[in-house]
Amino acid sequence: MSTMIRTIQSVTMSGSNSTAAAAMAWPYDETGVLQSARILVQKAVAADNSDYITISATQNSTAIFAARATTVAGGALLVGDTLAMTLGTTMIGEKLELKKGEEVTFAVAENGTGPAFELSIELVYKLVN
Repeated sequence: MSTMIRTIQSVTMSGSNSTAAAAMAWPYDETGVLQSARILVQKAVAADNSDYITISATQNSTAIFAARATTVAGGALLVGDTLAMTLGTTMIGEKLELKKGEEVTFAVAENGTGPAFELSIELVYKLVN
């Protein structure tokens, strides 16, 4: 019988009329294989084509998911929303893997006056030897 161990790596970011960035180094000896990504919303952000934020995450310089903007086309973020993000088309094979010391970076960029935001980005990994 085999056991699959999963770990969730997350970062919470907040700001108002500002950008935010964070990095996480993979702490485990085992390789992590990215399984899924999601955004958890703690503060609502209205949809606006002038004043909006764009959320992104990269792993070893590869976009984990398409950047999520709160434009009218992208849509508002509501408190309590959990947005399952579709992994990017280039996130295949070895690009899904994270080895000890490699980094994942998270960013929220503002456009215009950039609305206030508070959100978490969670990444779920499977540990493999």
